[in-house]
Amino acid sequence: MRRAIAASLLLASFACAADDAPKRPRPAPPLGVQAFTAAAHEMQNAMVAGADLTRNFDRLVDFQHTPETAKLLADAFGNERPWSVEKRGSEQGKTSYRFLLAPLHTTTAAGNTLVWDAFPIDFRVDNAAKSVDYRGSWPSLSFEDKEARVTLRDGSLSGKQRRGGGDVWYGTLRGDLASMQFEHKTSNMSLLMRELWIDGRVDERPRTVDMHYGFGIKAIEIAGERIDNFKMNTRFLNIEKAAMVAMRAAEKKMSAQKVAASDNLNVMMPFFKQLMRGAAKNKTALVIDEMSVGYHGHRALLRGRVSFGPGADRADLETLAKRIDARFTVKVPLALVREVATVVVRQQMAAAAKAQPQAQPQDAAALAASATDAIVGKMLANGYARLEDDALVSTIEFSKGVLRVNGKQVELPKPPKAPVPANAASFMQSRRIADSCTLPDYPAEVVAEDSALALTLDYVVGPDGALRDMKLAQSSGLRDYDRAVMAAFAKCRFIPALQDGKPVEHRATYTLSRDAGSVRP
Repeated sequence: MRRAIAASLLLASFACAADDAPKRPRPAPPLGVQAFTAAAHEMQNAMVAGADLTRNFDRLVDFQHTPETAKLLADAFGNERPWSVEKRGSEQGKTSYRFLLAPLHTTTAAGNTLVWDAFPIDFRVDNAAKSVDYRGSWPSLSFEDKEARVTLRDGSLSGKQRRGGGDVWYGTLRGDLASMQFEHKTSNMSLLMRELWIDGRVDERPRTVDMHYGFGIKAIEIAGERIDNFKMNTRFLNIEKAAMVAMRAAEKKMSAQKVAASDNLNVMMPFFKQLMRGAAKNKTALVIDEMSVGYHGHRALLRGRVSFGPGADRADLETLAKRIDARFTVKVPLALVREVATVVVRQQMAAAAKAQPQAQPQDAAALAASATDAIVGKMLANGYARLEDDALVSTIEFSKGVLRVNGKQVELPKPPKAPVPANAASFMQSRRIADSCTLPDYPAEVVAEDSALALTLDYVVGPDGALRDMKLAQSSGLRDYDRAVMAAFAKCRFIPALQDGKPVEHRATYTLSRDAGSVRP
């Protein structure tokens, strides 16, 4: 049920486009994303895990955001509470609620415009059965700035979910979108996608879980060309139920502690290990039933399966890679290769004619046939494909860390080796325990002016994890703020560095920096 409500708000993240993106590496999230994230976090925390569904919905009816989040919402969307939940009565053992995202028409200081219609979702809660079904529709959403315009039309969302053990949810989800169009004003380039859909199903078994997902686009139109029926259907089979519970626990931890994106992998690691630990025993597998795309009446197709052998729960990626067994089959009709070659040749000829109007015209069909023969001939000669029923067919296998295409081994690229100091393989640097201390907010004048800020501390962590010899290596330019950061940092706790498994002294630096749009360090 939490995911159902989160899904209803997810589309609101398009509001991120309403802000001016900073031209800096690793910019802070735009205001719309910050507001959406904060609101979703508070709404989710308002609901109690394992509680009756009606009670959780009732909590949202009168729920109010904190002043900080209310201000973010007001600044981003012009409304401190752009959503509402209404209790609409009970009938036949089910209680009805309506979630409503209010209509929006806002223009930023930069002249960017964001507009959407009201987005209602109707929920029916069967509290005795711990289940909920929902259905909603969103007529339109559009965003426009000086360079581009994005428009979505006739979106809908529906599903039915049931809560199982460990607060894991099972059931179905379906989303549809009539069209999505991107228009670039200066280049007159337009991309139109029609009839997009996504569906999912999570089935509960006695000890395992099966997940089914599908995604498709009926037509993609760009530069006068059309790609038809892109489709992908996948299944993730025999996932150990304990792994799903571990994933849910990791999600709760990230939500409750507001875990930084850089720490997400560490928080999710218990889930991955639990998943891999039971993969061989349960014959867990990722199955791609179909990944296909059509062009001028011809379709390319990929099918395959990935499974995991014993020992796949090891921490290092090299060991994990050797426990993966994968096999895929790719089929591309010769007619499709010829169609693509023909389009490319015609585009090249049009460009050449524009550059040299007096040049002698060439035979497009003959050039396309020659290009097709060259492509097919090279694939066959190199052993990367074979001919079956007028189609190029390739079998791709990955087993025990070895990649083969049609039985021919392909050397995998090796990661570059950066120069490292002696004994680096046995050295692990000291680490600050993230939640052991809280750094001060950015100075009010810096936030008001939305200006950048940076300071660097130099310090030593002793073998006992104690911090000492801390000094200011680079000032932020604000003496009082430098002192406040140093005072707060002095309260942090550390894990000492390890050399050959033994704690050792380690000198390190920490840089606190602010990009435009940031709220907190």
